[in-house]
Amino acid sequence: MSIIQGTAKGGGATSFYDYPIEQSLRFDGSSYLSRTTTTAGNQKTWTWSGWVKIIAGGRLFCTDTNTGSCTVGTNYTISFRFLKSGASEYDLITSSYYRDQSAWYHIVFRGDSTENLEEDRMKIYVNGITVNSFSTENYITPDGISPFNSITKHIIGAFVDATYPSGVAFFSGYLANMQFIDGQALDQYFFGEFKDNIWVPYNAFSTAGSGTATASDNDTATDSYGTNGFHLTFEDGIESLPVGGYTGNQNAFRDKSHNTNHWKIN
Repeated sequence: MSIIQGTAKGGGATSFYDYPIEQSLRFDGSSYLSRTTTTAGNQKTWTWSGWVKIIAGGRLFCTDTNTGSCTVGTNYTISFRFLKSGASEYDLITSSYYRDQSAWYHIVFRGDSTENLEEDRMKIYVNGITVNSFSTENYITPDGISPFNSITKHIIGAFVDATYPSGVAFFSGYLANMQFIDGQALDQYFFGEFKDNIWVPYNAFSTAGSGTATASDNDTATDSYGTNGFHLTFEDGIESLPVGGYTGNQNAFRDKSHNTNHWKIN
């Protein structure tokens, strides 16, 4: 199988890591995960979080028609974009480069077109720090609709589009502890915390799907992943699971949120 599992974080360091990440998923540049949403979620407000080790970059999260993507580029910048008819419509590309192939980067993409200030409508956080310097800066319009959470195929680790020369552009690297929150725009502290000036994993959300989620800076949110939200830990390996938009069980990774939004291989 071309998607290969590997260890993400040292599980023995529990004295330092209150929330150790035991497992990651390696994308070798020829496979991806997909799920087709059957019910539309909130296309204005959502959050994506994941721990990333970059080998050659590529799409971290996108829709299949190349209308939206969260990307680590081949030049090791990070981009957050919504595309329309193959042309950039809303686009953030970091000025900073993330070239250390041995490092784990925690990346959070926060989209909320209901915000008044344009810089609050699209945000990128890396290792607990808000990114404020961009080589390209073109924010989504007020109350603009993103392709994420629409009824379409969503993809982790590639985008599939006939307009691309080979039809597919793959991610090469490792991903761990991916979370998608449908309907809430959250900052980095719901997914990480500083300990001895080191940014480490933190999880504000339980699997119960009720009550209050408390961030590491004591901010609060609703303890819910929303309609299309998911939490992929890869701890159980590949399972035969039903995946939305497909017929029958598939080789898939289990959603550990209170939803059953499992992700099929290819």
